[in-house]
Amino acid sequence: MIQKIKLGKLYPIVKSYALKGMLLEYSTYEELAKSRTLEEFLEKLRPTIYGQYITEIPKPLTSRNLEKIFENSLIDIEFSLIRYLPRPVFFETYFKRHIYKNMKTVLKAKALGIGYEEIYHGLNLRSAELLGVRDVLVKMVAEKDLEKAVETLKKTPFYKDISQALELYNKEKDPLVFEVFLDRYFYENILSELKKINRDERKSLSEIVTYELDCYLITASLRAKMWGLTSAEMRKFMLPQGINLSKKDVEKLIQAMKIEEVLGEISKTVYEDVLRNIDTSKPVLLVDSVEKWFRERLLKTVRKTFLESIFKQAVILSFIKLKEFEVKNLSAISFGIEYNIPVSEIMENVAKIT
Repeated sequence: MIQKIKLGKLYPIVKSYALKGMLLEYSTYEELAKSRTLEEFLEKLRPTIYGQYITEIPKPLTSRNLEKIFENSLIDIEFSLIRYLPRPVFFETYFKRHIYKNMKTVLKAKALGIGYEEIYHGLNLRSAELLGVRDVLVKMVAEKDLEKAVETLKKTPFYKDISQALELYNKEKDPLVFEVFLDRYFYENILSELKKINRDERKSLSEIVTYELDCYLITASLRAKMWGLTSAEMRKFMLPQGINLSKKDVEKLIQAMKIEEVLGEISKTVYEDVLRNIDTSKPVLLVDSVEKWFRERLLKTVRKTFLESIFKQAVILSFIKLKEFEVKNLSAISFGIEYNIPVSEIMENVAKIT
């Protein structure tokens, strides 16, 4: 349970507006991308809000270690905003996505036979420390194999879903199975908490969450067909409905026999524009293309929220999403610098968020 600070429900909303003003300009990204080394990149970042996180140069100096610094900034700011909310259950639930990200990393790594040291250094345990569940993740990492790692979750709410994921993994041998099942568990909880929020707040929050939750349902149905799963197997990780996807829509996605049929059902929903903007002839790139379409729509929506949903909690979630985009931008730039990728190619992966 996150300890709350009582300053009134408007405080975190007003603070979100202020924090939005501290997000980096696109011109700053362009200047950062021109850095010749990661050391130079860090020096350019020191005058920004990230300076307080760069107290010393991480060793080894890699883009992955820098990504942790950027993530810590997001986690700390998000956690602080949640503490000011009088009834933060929805945002507490949303914050747990950081825990799920770590769990995905551990389970996929165990499936691939990666050792303790490499897995541990690939985690960012800041969110787990704040929520007091660090020991659970560390214990998972310490187990000698995948089955034992899953067993450590036996007394947690995750066990039922992860044990089902393990069963499917043993059949398909695709580590992405764990990602899909954890996403289902996360979005199931998000949808449940969203329904408990008063209608006025729920509408604007739903407009943001739909681009993640409905994206999950569509991409999960595409992956299921790629894996050749039956409708019964597919139901184990599909939600009964989305936000803009009705129960009837989801059932048709489940009943579709092939990828082409899934695409046909998508064309009959509010997301028909997805198919007009992606290349459906390349199945390998299909899921990535769909996810990219939803990310772009999400970015447009959260930018508008600050003007259209003034003094609503959706402003807080919108700032969190913009901060996530900023973290991804900085991570993409640091990765590009580390591997000597041309500036023009780096900037192709940088979103304009302000």
